[in-house]
Amino acid sequence: MTRRFRRRTIFIVAGVTAAIYIGVSIYAFTNLTLPDLDTLAILFLVLAAVAEIGGKYMFGMQFRHGVLEVGSHLDPKSAMRAALVGAGIARLIPAGGAVTPVAMAWAVRRVAPGTGGAAVRSTILHYSGLLLGTGLAMLWVINRGLYESLQAGAAILAGILIASGGVLMFGTGWLGSVSKRLPARFRDLLGHTAANHPPDLVSQGWMWGRLALEAVALFLVMEAFGISLTPTQAISAFGISQLAGGLPGTPGGIGFTEAGLVGALAAFGYPAGSTVGPILVYRLVSYWIPALTGLVAGGTAFLRAETKP
Repeated sequence: MTRRFRRRTIFIVAGVTAAIYIGVSIYAFTNLTLPDLDTLAILFLVLAAVAEIGGKYMFGMQFRHGVLEVGSHLDPKSAMRAALVGAGIARLIPAGGAVTPVAMAWAVRRVAPGTGGAAVRSTILHYSGLLLGTGLAMLWVINRGLYESLQAGAAILAGILIASGGVLMFGTGWLGSVSKRLPARFRDLLGHTAANHPPDLVSQGWMWGRLALEAVALFLVMEAFGISLTPTQAISAFGISQLAGGLPGTPGGIGFTEAGLVGALAAFGYPAGSTVGPILVYRLVSYWIPALTGLVAGGTAFLRAETKP
């Protein structure tokens, strides 16, 4: 009964969330004037979708690398499915980014059991890179003379993000020590952590590759609608929106992510009236397409209750 209830609840949340988002999008597109999309703009949107899926692939390969580090095996196809489920359809559960590693490990439990630790490490590494990259991009933007009315606050925020990202990235050795002190039941659920050493160059490569591709997706969508961002502006706006969307409270960070993007673009001089429509299109590319892809790739298995023999 509990499993059925949870499954039904997830479907209800997903359906209601999608319906609300569709309604808001229709209202926005009806009341906002968007520039006509020419062939080049449509090409930008297609490339943005490709970049977004490419970013999820790199996240899956980062997860796979963590699994291989502890002597387990995970094929690339299963790793990609785990990434799509964890970073897509599972985010419809209103628990923020915390649900991502759980969903990833669950999605590959039959082909690679005991991967919870590697999934936790991959998620932590992703957020550490997000914090570092966002903080560094903000510092660069400030030094370029932008954020003129917010320079002091932005500099403090950038410093906090950089420090937090550094601690998360290079101080996660404590995870391995903590896991050894957990009760046996939780140790079995978590599995190997692969977190007893700083991330190597391979993990770093997959992580930065994912973040770069996803920031490129934002850059391309904005460019398609005539909002020209510099690379550092795109990185900082992307990072701020993703960090805001990772907070618990709404499925997929809906509301928080959009608000973060509106605020970031407003700081660059773009009024909300001209950015809401492009942001909704970006969210279609960055969230809903990967979520639907994840549903096709393995989300149905994630949502389906297991049958006991």
